[in-house]
Amino acid sequence: MDSPFRVCIYGRFYEIPSKDISSETLAKLKNLADDSGNVNPRDLLVAFLESSEETQSLKQNIQCAITKLKSR
Repeated sequence: MDSPFRVCIYGRFYEIPSKDISSETLAKLKNLADDSGNVNPRDLLVAFLESSEETQSLKQNIQCAITKLKSR
């Protein structure tokens, strides 16, 4: 069984089941945490917003490609 990834945000601990997320996401979370497992909430928000922008861009590109393929 995978052990959960434990982080602390403003003194509150959260356990994230590592089996429920991809290894890439887990690596990004580990990069945000310092040696004691603390995560700066601002850094977490920035990472979330960047990820959201990437996802939105990918969705738009896929939709554009589907539209182009249908018009052929």
